[in-house]
Amino acid sequence: MFVYPQYEFKTRKNKETDAVEIWDIARRQWVTLTPEEFVRQHLIHYLIFNKQFPLETIIVEKEIVINKLKKRFDIAVINKKQEFILVAECKAPTVNIDESVMQQVLIYNQHLKAQCLVLTNGLSQFVYEKINDNWTMVQDIKEYGVGLNE
Repeated sequence: MFVYPQYEFKTRKNKETDAVEIWDIARRQWVTLTPEEFVRQHLIHYLIFNKQFPLETIIVEKEIVINKLKKRFDIAVINKKQEFILVAECKAPTVNIDESVMQQVLIYNQHLKAQCLVLTNGLSQFVYEKINDNWTMVQDIKEYGVGLNE
């Protein structure tokens, strides 16, 4: 059972590739609807419609360079000061959220320095906040403007 509410998504079939595509409201473009993308779109909608994150604060699939290696995070959120406040790693529902996924998001966060980490495969969601220099698991993502989101 999905941990996110049901949302209405715009989808279409690409006439050239025959692939099903979904409209990404953050990137403002059609993207191929993979199982991971389905989870990513749910989290984006959850941030916007349930946690009141402004659309313009959400960055999706942006490339960053860490130790001369190109990496691409799934979702990040910035505040009004252009500081990263949240970074999320999305996996397909068939992928277990384990230590390797946590390590992946921690590597991204060495560069981004966000105070909130989200790991999800749609079936489960793990949220960690940096409290007193330690990562602490918390119940859910705070609403925008509450605590670390300022």
